Amino acid sequence: MVEAGHLRLDVAADGSRALAVHDTECPELGPICAVRDEPPQQHHTVLWLWEARILGEYGLAPNWAVDAVVPLRLMQTRTSYTDLAGDPIVLDYENIHHRNETLAGIGDPQVWIHHGRLVGGFALSQRLGVSLPLGKIEPDPEVLGELGFPHEHFQLGTGTADPLIGLDASRDLGPVSLAVFAQGQVPLYAGRYGYQAGARLLGGLEAQRKVGPITARLGATLSHELPERWSGVVPVDDGNQGRTDLFVGAGATVPVGNDWSISVDVRARAWGRVVGAQLDLPVIAEVSFGRLVHFDSGDEAEEAGAEASPGDVREAVTAGEAAALAPEPGRWTVFDFWAPWCEACKRVDAELRALAAKDARVAVRRVNIVDFDSAIARQELPGVDVLPHLRVVGPDGKVRLEQSGTPDELLGRVSQLLGPAK
Repeated sequence: MVEAGHLRLDVAADGSRALAVHDTECPELGPICAVRDEPPQQHHTVLWLWEARILGEYGLAPNWAVDAVVPLRLMQTRTSYTDLAGDPIVLDYENIHHRNETLAGIGDPQVWIHHGRLVGGFALSQRLGVSLPLGKIEPDPEVLGELGFPHEHFQLGTGTADPLIGLDASRDLGPVSLAVFAQGQVPLYAGRYGYQAGARLLGGLEAQRKVGPITARLGATLSHELPERWSGVVPVDDGNQGRTDLFVGAGATVPVGNDWSISVDVRARAWGRVVGAQLDLPVIAEVSFGRLVHFDSGDEAEEAGAEASPGDVREAVTAGEAAALAPEPGRWTVFDFWAPWCEACKRVDAELRALAAKDARVAVRRVNIVDFDSAIARQELPGVDVLPHLRVVGPDGKVRLEQSGTPDELLGRVSQLLGPAK
């Protein structure tokens, strides 16, 4: 979660190639059946699904933020036709079911209230929100099909204002952090044309590890979607009749400068169960760009807070430059190695500032390594590839602690070394 007064902006884009095969015959083929008897046939549809999302999160107060997501969707279909034996055929009449087309438009935006906190070493997050019915909804395809008119099965939104809920928890376990998450969207009523989308439930597990400035991750996501309904009736031919999909994948996030980042993720469908003839989604690829925007009020308050922090806290290295790191004689000196891309380092910094403010025996020296290829990192951290990292030098000038790890581990070791403040 971003800090109060800060805004996080991301633009994400993902794409997938879906396949669908649909058997049909007269009279479902449409008006041509009144002219002549058409043999049964198969429609083979390749669907390209593209979505770009603009995501924003603004810190309202400590532990509170408001999130917003605006999706832009593009769907391209390409359909070929065969007989039931699989031999290609060419239609000489309008196909009312599937055809080559491109659909584009805004999806349903989402607005969330986001609360996060630390409990017993776990970072917990709860979100409540609502989707706004701005995505275009097409008329009932079953009714149009029965009348012999071309119809559309793809919807850009749900057409209703749907409640949203999200929960997740994460914990640092040394060099690896684990996170579990769950999210649900539950349409409660039918909207335009009698359409009521099925409830969508999502959950998963993800493991992350820092490799220098890069965050690598592996994860699994299980999604479950209940059947859609038209005027209270579940479709029996096309449309969503309920499905469950398990995706596994990998990804990485790379910081670009102090406030930019780029992420790439690829997920493959490992298992699934569908009811009726539905889309097969074998692979989903996603690329996103993000930027943290500092408003003057929030940024100045942060800098002023750092300058006004009581206790002996100083910047020993500001931009990865080589420097001699000398401890304060007769005091406990904590060298805090950090980088702008290290989220866990922020908590360590806050706790060390608080420690120095209440314990005059402690001096904190902050070392911004920038990345592990910087001059100070090569000088002081050979072989180290994980942040946060602390070095604690005792009043006698001897190194008492040299360790990378989670904030809880590092701060606990510091507390053990120092004992109660005097």
